[in-house]
Amino acid sequence: MKPTVLVVDDKANMLALLPKVLGKSARVLTASGVRTALQLLESEPVTVVLCDLRMNDGDGLEILRAVRSRWPGVPFILMTAYATVPTAVQAMREGAHDYVTKPFDADELRSLVFRAAAEAAVLEGMPQPLEANGFGAMVGRSPAMQAVYQMIDRIAPTDATVLILGETGTGKELVARAIHERSSRAASRPIAVNCAAIPRSLMESELFGHARGAFTGATADRAGLFEDANGSTLFLDEIGELRPTVQATLTRMLEERAVRRIGETRERKIDVRVITATHRDLRGMIKAGSFREDLWFRLNVCVIELPPLRDRAEDIPLLAQRFLAERAPQGRASVTRFSHGAMSALQTYRWPGNVRELKSAVERAAILETTSEIQRESLPPEVQSSSPLRLTSASDVDLAQLSYREAIDASREETNRRYLEAVMRRFRGDVSKAATHAGVERESFYRLLRRCGISADDFREEPGTPDGSKN
Repeated sequence: MKPTVLVVDDKANMLALLPKVLGKSARVLTASGVRTALQLLESEPVTVVLCDLRMNDGDGLEILRAVRSRWPGVPFILMTAYATVPTAVQAMREGAHDYVTKPFDADELRSLVFRAAAEAAVLEGMPQPLEANGFGAMVGRSPAMQAVYQMIDRIAPTDATVLILGETGTGKELVARAIHERSSRAASRPIAVNCAAIPRSLMESELFGHARGAFTGATADRAGLFEDANGSTLFLDEIGELRPTVQATLTRMLEERAVRRIGETRERKIDVRVITATHRDLRGMIKAGSFREDLWFRLNVCVIELPPLRDRAEDIPLLAQRFLAERAPQGRASVTRFSHGAMSALQTYRWPGNVRELKSAVERAAILETTSEIQRESLPPEVQSSSPLRLTSASDVDLAQLSYREAIDASREETNRRYLEAVMRRFRGDVSKAATHAGVERESFYRLLRRCGISADDFREEPGTPDGSKN
């Protein structure tokens, strides 16, 4: 089920543009003013509201107040060309989820909208069906993952060799499985092998087989993995770990589509689709002389590059909820959701171990949690203390080198950051007092801090005397 996004703007060009920006992954409703928007909200279930600030028949804040009063679970994103701190503070005070300034970046806006929809669903404990949020066993609907899904759909029906690139833990084996399941070989059993897990001295025998007596310990004829996968798919993970001699044999096999067992002279024709994957820089290995360039040319037919989890933070709520649901049968089924603080920590942590690390973190939290929702304190220590990267301030750059939009955005972020730092400094890191002073709800104030990369810990009193000074 696609999220339904209500776009409110009195400019016809914006009403035509935004449905194209959001693409086919969302159902988009449009309203040209306040009255029409309120009528649609009464008659249609809406997932996210994306609303202009100033319109001919009223103010976007009027719609925001109606949404907060009648439909409090619907995220409201304000669009404005009047990017000032008072506007942002006023919007956050009224309960806006976030705001974006015109002219906006299409990818940023798309990510913001889908992240808001995902957070709303997860924090309400109502995750959407997988087909709306993923592809096969993969979870995520960020633009980067949508591009991966489209690539899989295009190449799966062919027999082309595929190379999957990505950091450790990004889900390369899931991509290989999805390709196989959508191919003409889907009825057969695929074979997967981790090249890093097999002793290098045995790799050639494992892949291509051997004849009896070919080497010490070869007491019988044995088929290799390529023969076992005949008519199916062979997935070679961590292809960069192969020795040069094995790389040479693999190159010849891919060219001739035939294998020769160690110790034999005859070749056996095979029909195998080969999918490979690695987290290593194969081009760099070629320059270093540790990876054959001719093998690279044969592997580099169709390439799928998986994004690291830190580059698709909008998918984290969906992934976290999925892992929590999978953990329930093994643990306490009463833990069904995440607190705002926990979800904030999950989305700001950098995840060097990617999806695999996220899954472990959720499983750990589900075991330790004693309430019905996972709290920040149940997450691993490194995730609890995470904070986003600091934004570049306008004073640190030569504005003349930037485009107009980049300069305005840099100036706005710098002004926001300075204001928030001043308030946090005044109240010595007490977020509740700072939020009250700013006239913003506590959770919304936390969201502003996250946007500007500000941690409350940086403003709290140091141990020592009551006024924070040291003896």
